[in-house]
This record gives sequence, structure tokens and C-alpha cells, in this order.
Amino acid sequence: NMTSFVEKLSPEALAHFNEVTQKPFSQQAVAFLNAYWPEVHDQADFIFTVAWEVMKYADMHSKGIQLIFQYEEGNDLDFDIGLYFYEQLCKFVEQPKNAQWAGPEFARSQPTMMTAIKRKQELREKVDVNFDGRIGMLEYLLYQYRDVANPADFCERSMGGGEEHPEIRKARLALEEVNKRIRAYEAEKARLTEAAKQPGVKGLKAKNELAQLDSSPLWEQLNAALITAEAAVRIATKKFGGGSYSGGSGEGSHAPTDGAIWWMNRDLEEKKKRYGR
Repeated sequence: NMTSFVEKLSPEALAHFNEVTQKPFSQQAVAFLNAYWPEVHDQADFIFTVAWEVMKYADMHSKGIQLIFQYEEGNDLDFDIGLYFYEQLCKFVEQPKNAQWAGPEFARSQPTMMTAIKRKQELREKVDVNFDGRIGMLEYLLYQYRDVANPADFCERSMGGGEEHPEIRKARLALEEVNKRIRAYEAEKARLTEAAKQPGVKGLKAKNELAQLDSSPLWEQLNAALITAEAAVRIATKKFGGGSYSGGSGEGSHAPTDGAIWWMNRDLEEKKKRYGR
């Protein structure tokens, strides 16, 4: 119920909450999924593929960044960009090409349409848990799934989960290293693509380099990082996954790592699709 949603957090819980909301969007999502995996594991795909993407897109929009490889993942949005985020989310789900996300199995994740005035009031009074005039991924998720979640309960579950396991941390950092290598590779690709448009020798030189980019040191480094990440994710999954990270029934004893294991495997899968050999 709503009263528990706006229940005042203890100073200790608020400190924990603020610590989580300082982390990038993806880590906030993982903290939420770790805490509520039994209740929301069947919505994890929507959170990863739709909500996270749209939130990054809204953040890029606010920072005037056009290309994803130039973007360093943020952690919160001001209310105006928060409004934009919800608008884009509604638009996304309405597009015929995204019909798979509009079905009944994702009903809990679908955004409610409302006027900007009403939305802003909702952001201010309900979504913005720590009243800092900004909303992050965690606040969005807690409010979206308020049928099972609320901030005080999240803090209790999350604080009880202990520190990040070394294997999980290692896998997460290995995936971040892949991101760094992707950014370097894509930046060079963009640079050469532009340079290749020049007339004469300069353009030809760039065209040749572009053709060889996939055997260049930048590509080799990306590939090596991907292999390292895959091994690290496999080790973490073996230790904590119990085979259920694919969105199993969510029954049984619930380790507060299910969200992290699922997310890292999903992230790795996406990276391999685009950059794997």
C-alpha cells in the first residue's frame, strides 16, 4: 500500500539508499533485481531491454550525446528528463515493432499514460524517494513494481545482502573493461568513416584502415576483453547461478545474487551478438 511506499527511511537506510542511487543505472537495476528476484524475475527482460535502454537514451538526450559509444552511463535524471523518459517509454511500448513488450506477460512493467502535470506531481511526491529533485533507475523500479516493493523494504533486503561477492565484482569489472574497449573501437571506426569521405590519398588511406579495423590491435583488445569477461561470468554463474539465472521459477532458497548473475549473462550475450567472433 502507498503508506508503506512513502514510509520514512531510517538514517541508516537512507544512507544505503543514497549510496545505491549514486551507482550507474545498470547497477541500480541489479540491486533491485537482487532484492526482488522471486517477485520480479519474469520482468527482468523488460527492465534490461526496454527500461534501461530508454533511461540511457533519455540521459544521452539531456547531455546532448548522439552516439552510444560516447556515453558514460549516468545514475539519475532531473524531473524534466524524467518526464521525457516516461514519454519515450510510453512511445516505445506503443510502437507496433515493439509489440512483444506490449503483451499481457509484461503488463506489470508497462508505463501508465498521464499528462505532464500529473506525471511531474507523481515524480515529486511518490517516485523521488530521497527528495533530491532527481530520479534514478532504482526509484523508477521501486515505484513501477510497488505491488511488491517499497523503499524501506528494499533497504532492509538490500542491506541484509552483504557486500558484492568477489567473483561477481570481477565479472562486472571484466564487462566494464569490454565497454571501454568497445568505446575505443567504435570511436576509431567513426573517425575513419568520416576520414574515408575525403578525396584523394587521405580518403583512400582511411578506407584501407577501415577495411583492416577488424584485424587491428583495437579489435584484438576488444576480443581479448570479451573472452576474459566470458570466463569471469562463467565462474560467477557456476558459483552462484544454480542454473536458475535464465529466469527459472524463482522458487527455493533465494540468494541475493540472482539478479546480478542474470544481468551479467544477458549483458554478455548482447556484447557477443555484436562483437563476438
